[in-house]
Amino acid sequence: MAEIICAAFIDNGRVLLVRRAAHRKWSANKWDLVGGHVEKEEGLDVALVRECQEEVGLTPPAFDHVATLYEDDDRKKRSPFHIFRVPLWDGGTAQLLGHEHSELGWFAIDDFLETELAFEAYRDVVRPLLEVYR
Repeated sequence: MAEIICAAFIDNGRVLLVRRAAHRKWSANKWDLVGGHVEKEEGLDVALVRECQEEVGLTPPAFDHVATLYEDDDRKKRSPFHIFRVPLWDGGTAQLLGHEHSELGWFAIDDFLETELAFEAYRDVVRPLLEVYR
C-alpha cells in the first residue's frame, strides 16, 4: 500500500503545478501537484512538509485536507491520494529541486482546466479552490 500526499499551493487564484520528468514511470511529462509517497510510520502532515521542502523548497506552516482520491483501478482503495490546500508558506519563491520534475508553473483556472494532469481527478478538487478568485 502506498499513501500519497499532494499539496495544492494556492496564490491569488493560481495553483502551483510541477511537470513530471520524462523518465518517470507514472504519468511522465504530465502536470502534477507537489507531493509524493508517505514514508513508513510518517504522519501525513510530516510527509506533506517534507515533500514540499524536497520538491520546491517551500515549507507550509498551515494547510487543510480537502479530499482523498483513488485511481479508478484501485478498487480495494489501497493507495489513497490525500490532497491538501496550502494557502501560506515559508521559503519565498518556489524552486524546482531534485530530478523528479522538469518544470514548474503557476496556473490560473482557465489554464489549469486545459492542462494535461497526471491524475485527472485533481481537476474536480482544485477547481473550487480557484473559482473563489473569479
